[in-house]
Amino acid sequence: MNPVGFVYTEDYNRYNFGEGHPLTPLRIEVTYELMKSYHLLDHSNIKIINPSPATEKQILRIHTQAYLDKLKELNQLARPSYKSYPEFGLGPGDNPIFPGMYDAALAVCGASISGAKYLLEDEHSRAFNITGGLHHAMPGMASGFCILNDVAVAIQYLLDNNPLGTKIMYLDVDCHHGDGVQWIFYENPHVLTLSFHQDGHTIFPGSGHINENGKGKGKGYALNVPFLPGTFDRLYLEAFERIVPAVMDAYRPDFLVMQCGVDTHFMDPLTNAGLSTEGQEKIFKIVNNLASDYAGDKFLVLGGGGYNIGVVARTWSMILANLLGVQIEEPLPSEWLDYLEKKWDDSSIPLPTYLRDRNFYIEEKQLKDPFWTDSLEAHLDMIVQKFEDDYIPAIKNNIAK
Repeated sequence: MNPVGFVYTEDYNRYNFGEGHPLTPLRIEVTYELMKSYHLLDHSNIKIINPSPATEKQILRIHTQAYLDKLKELNQLARPSYKSYPEFGLGPGDNPIFPGMYDAALAVCGASISGAKYLLEDEHSRAFNITGGLHHAMPGMASGFCILNDVAVAIQYLLDNNPLGTKIMYLDVDCHHGDGVQWIFYENPHVLTLSFHQDGHTIFPGSGHINENGKGKGKGYALNVPFLPGTFDRLYLEAFERIVPAVMDAYRPDFLVMQCGVDTHFMDPLTNAGLSTEGQEKIFKIVNNLASDYAGDKFLVLGGGGYNIGVVARTWSMILANLLGVQIEEPLPSEWLDYLEKKWDDSSIPLPTYLRDRNFYIEEKQLKDPFWTDSLEAHLDMIVQKFEDDYIPAIKNNIAK
């Protein structure tokens, strides 16, 4: 088995919007600690990758010079600023200004590039960067906690360092639509984007509708599965298993890049989805198996959203374990639970008790409203039908030309 590249950097704590912000570096710290408790980071088949920051030249393949100039200017501040630059998406709210923000964003992009670079070596097939997955940033502005779009930068790096005609599939399972990546590659047939997310009518960023399907030469290569709030494991997995393998079989990418946001969990404080950690693990296992058959056995895995830090740590640890070919089990390590209790700062969310949990709220909801599941299922059936009747045949026809 080829060594799994795991991008590990102490610079994760530099990407810090300040106290009270949902995207706290504590998410990464707690995840590292659980991985250590399960002895994943000293596994015989892991290769720790120490990344370097991205260069300005690499960033300019995606972002504008005017935006980078503003970030470099703000980077020099001695203290956080409450000024607002709406034209750049910066200021109080989602993307507050903090000293060193440009350097922090370069570090995240560099980590994702390092994972991509690792895959370019013949004997390497898997790389994981949990600090990455900042999929909302646009070429000229920050958006949704994302200063720079490390996902798009890493994808562009793969395109730039491979023969013409290389195809990359981007799969996004964050609860929020992967809008930045979609729009950046919306007219590019060499990048197929497929995003599973909570319906944009009910959550930020308000996009990712079924009819967003690419433009020009990229027509047919932007795909979206907007599920309704409350969608739970069984329904999600049924749709996922009908759509993802068929899309991969039709497109036959040379690389697969996956954003593994875990804010689809039923206990996430910012979203309204219904998945369990067990369901999230099953989703990843499906994709990891498919990468070997349909993506040249080249698979770059990135982090993403997730604002219940106990969920982030558990699911991303299970993802790393799956990449390493090991199965981690209950009980959660007692030393990690003790550590987590000292760090836990949200009394509204209970501490985790199981590695693989179940969404007990769903059973209660189904008892109260027996027709509720039917409406969720009918919505997903409509989307699956659209894929099977139109989108997947169109991809096959385009590839055959």
